Amino acid sequence: MLRIKALKFSLICFLAGLFMISCLFSPAYPQVTNKKTESLKKRVSELEKELARLKKEIDFYNLTQLPDYLILCEKRIPLKRDDVRERFEREMLQFLENKGLLVILIKRYFKYYNLINDEIKKFGLPPDLIFLVIAESYLNPRALSKAEAAGLWQFIKETGKKEGLFINDHLDERYNIKKATRSALMHLKKLNEEFNDWFIAIAAYNAGAARLREAITNQDTRDFFDLFLPEETERYIFRIISLKEIILNRERYGIMIDEKSLYKPFVLKEVMIETDRETHISIFAKAMGVSFKAFRDINLHLRRYRLPKGVYLINVPADKYDVFMKNIKDYTYISILREK
Repeated sequence: MLRIKALKFSLICFLAGLFMISCLFSPAYPQVTNKKTESLKKRVSELEKELARLKKEIDFYNLTQLPDYLILCEKRIPLKRDDVRERFEREMLQFLENKGLLVILIKRYFKYYNLINDEIKKFGLPPDLIFLVIAESYLNPRALSKAEAAGLWQFIKETGKKEGLFINDHLDERYNIKKATRSALMHLKKLNEEFNDWFIAIAAYNAGAARLREAITNQDTRDFFDLFLPEETERYIFRIISLKEIILNRERYGIMIDEKSLYKPFVLKEVMIETDRETHISIFAKAMGVSFKAFRDINLHLRRYRLPKGVYLINVPADKYDVFMKNIKDYTYISILREK
């Protein structure tokens, strides 16, 4: 209620501002120059846009704009069920209370979209899985939970190792943006093949397959919305669908983002290298012609300054790839095994 009152107060202030500016265009104010007139017209246009946004926000908090029909991974969310509607509204409204966070998530969505969606297509999986990774880590590659789940896809060590990620003192591939994405999608594909239901597969990604098997066996249902699960898992599907709804229909919820302010899309190439001796990773940054920080930001899986001799995957910015492939040849103890 306080939120709605604040929005209505803002609306009144904008209307008052519009009225005052419109008065300046009347014959009573002939001293207004053409230059000032253009400036005022521009300001009126900006105020009208803000006015429209505020109206949408007020309408939303009156709950007149919430959708009645939602689809996730080609499955319909039964929003006509009172309990399901309540669970959805809880997540939706909590996200919408933090517009700053949503702006960041939307910008990150466009930053990582091509990288993640390309991998999803290769696996032939539902495009909506990109919203799962947003719910997992807010698309922060350095994310680390209290339970020590790490990276974009928030793998715990045990699951990560099962899905082919190397984890030791020098290397933690849960932080490798490209490889962790492939491993997460393989894991999700296996879960869906086992449960033959994307909602249950997604819940199993959050709580573990064993927890879902136990729940299904003891509760005599395979309907996700009728399963009694840990609260975090019960909320998980609704967090994902809320993010999908907001990101894809952001203007409906009063979130206006200028395309010029979007972050540059992430484009990486992957190179498998082999070193014949211990190697300081700054060599790779120099070969790419980027700062050490810029290199580490896309190679978070390399956990130490020095790597023992061995085989490693290196992520290279697409626009630095040719430079890297040329310069790395100067280091005779480093061999290129594979490139993508």
